[in-house]
Amino acid sequence: MTRRGRALLFAAALGGPTGLAAQNPPTAPPPVGAPVRSDTAHGGATGSARADSTRPDTVSADSFSAVLPPLGPPVGPMPQGSRLVFDHDALVMSGAFTLGELIREVPGTFLVRTGWYGFPEVVHYAGQGASSVELYWDGYALDPMGEDSAGYDLSRIPLGLFRRVEVEVLPTVIRVYLISDTQPARHPRTETSFGTGDGATNSYLIRYLNRWGNGLGAGLGVNWFGTSGVASTPAKSSDLTLWAKGTWAPTSQTGFEYEYIRYSLDRDVLVEPQTSALIVPGRRVWRSDGFLRAHAASRPDGMGLRFDVLFGTSSYGDSASTVARSIAQGATFLAYRAERWSAEAHARVRDDRVPFEVGARVAATPLGWITVEASALTRSLLGGRTSREASAAVSAQPLGPLRLRGSVRLRDAVAQPAVLTDSAQRVTDWSVSAGLAMRRLELEAALDRHGPYAAPAYGTFAGLVPFGTSQGLRTLTVTLAYRPTPYFTLAGWDREPLVARAAGGVGTASYEPPHHTRMEATFRSRFLPHFRRGALDLEIRIGAEAWSDGVMGTDSTGSAIHLDGHGAVDWLVEFRLLGAVIYWSLGNAQVERYETVPGALMARASQRYGVRWEFTN
Repeated sequence: MTRRGRALLFAAALGGPTGLAAQNPPTAPPPVGAPVRSDTAHGGATGSARADSTRPDTVSADSFSAVLPPLGPPVGPMPQGSRLVFDHDALVMSGAFTLGELIREVPGTFLVRTGWYGFPEVVHYAGQGASSVELYWDGYALDPMGEDSAGYDLSRIPLGLFRRVEVEVLPTVIRVYLISDTQPARHPRTETSFGTGDGATNSYLIRYLNRWGNGLGAGLGVNWFGTSGVASTPAKSSDLTLWAKGTWAPTSQTGFEYEYIRYSLDRDVLVEPQTSALIVPGRRVWRSDGFLRAHAASRPDGMGLRFDVLFGTSSYGDSASTVARSIAQGATFLAYRAERWSAEAHARVRDDRVPFEVGARVAATPLGWITVEASALTRSLLGGRTSREASAAVSAQPLGPLRLRGSVRLRDAVAQPAVLTDSAQRVTDWSVSAGLAMRRLELEAALDRHGPYAAPAYGTFAGLVPFGTSQGLRTLTVTLAYRPTPYFTLAGWDREPLVARAAGGVGTASYEPPHHTRMEATFRSRFLPHFRRGALDLEIRIGAEAWSDGVMGTDSTGSAIHLDGHGAVDWLVEFRLLGAVIYWSLGNAQVERYETVPGALMARASQRYGVRWEFTN
């Protein structure tokens, strides 16, 4: 293989620019220190100019060996604004400790937390309740099981195991693709991480990755977290995640991969300190997921024909159930990518709730300034029911900085496949937007509409918020990213539901208050540019989030559970020296108490700090 061929292969393995992405980079770089909004997973937090910064400067291209491409987001172009990409640099420097904290970058999301780290957290988006988020770990669908069988507790997924997280945003769903780390060069890489904070809150992460000349690769990881709780949530919680990954790529166009993840949680019962009212029951929970993938491609650069097959199993058990549950999953993917178009089809066989699923996607850039995409999906469900959905999106930049975007999602879908009495609901969701994309300023205004959809409530919060509320409504969302200098960025969003409100001006949709705003001001300076990129790096960020009065849902009698309006300010300071990153964060800095579920007050002025060190042996 030529040196250029190795470089293309390595770029594809890391998610760097290849094919269409390399020929058509974005017209304006994304904000420094912010996630990429792009139709391709290139570069990282600062756009295509940072693509080369992820390559080891001291390693010869001849040392690179074949790496399996990730099985996650669809290959090929995607309309602008439909995907957020967090590469390794963005994950390390984001300040996010949990997956929920990362996903709240998506405009319009509402992160619901049970007071403190170690206790459940979920994301609400566009009134979809437990249907708001779908998770895929290296292409393997993570189905909710056990206590969270209606939705996901996003605090249980450690971010330190991933090299990239991609978030596909549709009008009424957030699809999160978790892409685990892989060592592309033939030498070992090790990472150790330690963090601590208020409430005797400690975390440890150890990772080891290596690759050898015969195409074999390995990855091992251990993540432990523990807390004694803080005054507002005085209960102990600890969890342990074990991760193992083995790969074999005998050629640059074929390969095999096996991955295993096991999670265990030991959480005390959480009660309200003053009244002793139950907030969250105690749990001893374990879950394991293991899957095998085989890959074959017609070309080594990510273009052409590609075929993947995947098979795996998931098991779950907890202290509240005497019967452990196991499910199996098999899937095939067939894709083709050309310079200006791509197509993909997949079939997935799952458990008795969703026995069979088949879907397809096509995307194209017929002109340099327009990108179109369409997809369709059908699922057979328990009890002879069927769920179907179709979506389409288009983005265009026809004149200078003007950017236009639109998307639609049609559903005839069952919200709760495991409930035989639940029937399909027909609903149409859409979004249209217009904005400016310039070197120093990105500004967009979007009008979204989601129809009434009776989504299931979260199993974790069933005792606190038994039922959600849903209604068809339109929302106006404005997003902003202003970069007066390369070192400073002001970015954020404001979402305003255009909906009739109850007496007193309170919104009636669950976790969709009449006003919701999040802004961040980031200073990030990369020192000594004549040395290796990223050798010295300082980031200081202040974030502010505020929402008005609304509702969480309803209780068993149908009465609304009030959501108090509140504002919170967070601080983050990170300093990088070569492979070491030192961080300090302060949450809810203005020391006001608030709650997003009944009785679970958020901690005041909560601190976390630690160090993360990655090195080669």
